Amino acid sequence: MRVLVVDDSVVVRRIVSDALASDPAIEVVGVAQNGSIALTKVEALKPDLITMDIEMPVMDGIETVRALRAKGVRTPIVMFSTLTSHGASSTLDALASGATDYVTKPTKVADPTEAIAVITSQLVPKIKALCAVRPLRGLGVRPAQARGPVRRPRALVIGSSTGGPEALSTLIKSLPAKLPVPALVVQHMPPLFTAQLAARLDRLGPSTVV
Repeated sequence: MRVLVVDDSVVVRRIVSDALASDPAIEVVGVAQNGSIALTKVEALKPDLITMDIEMPVMDGIETVRALRAKGVRTPIVMFSTLTSHGASSTLDALASGATDYVTKPTKVADPTEAIAVITSQLVPKIKALCAVRPLRGLGVRPAQARGPVRRPRALVIGSSTGGPEALSTLIKSLPAKLPVPALVVQHMPPLFTAQLAARLDRLGPSTVV
């Protein structure tokens, strides 16, 4: 699995590269210190996945994601974000722009060895999962068969994972203003991120989201 690491910090590029090098199935094929250089390297190296910092000079991570998606590049992009209000908002902007997933930076870890371990535990499983995804073919879909008496639903439950924020934006905008039952959304995110996601979804559609 060939990975391009994009970050303006030489220290972070080194730590991420070392973390990924610990797994024999992953190869770091290149690094870039800003989005402008990353665009050129993506075209030249054709990586299987890109890790992308958000705040960078010349061209930031969100601009780079938009540029790559506008060019038709469908390579998975994993954003590096901070566990702050600004970091959460920027991460959701990146996901809405076409980023695939995100990991949080270990900002409070002083020991480089510990930082490598944290990044390895978060990032490597996501790389393997995203690089292993293949289109599903030949799946037959059958309507569910009712068992027992049909009952009135008490809630609408929506579960989402990778790609969830972008999909939820589309879904929430299409819901009617007044649902006959409560709607519950389950999205795996840190609390600060879910608060930002709720505020974003609340602004999109007729439904109130908290």
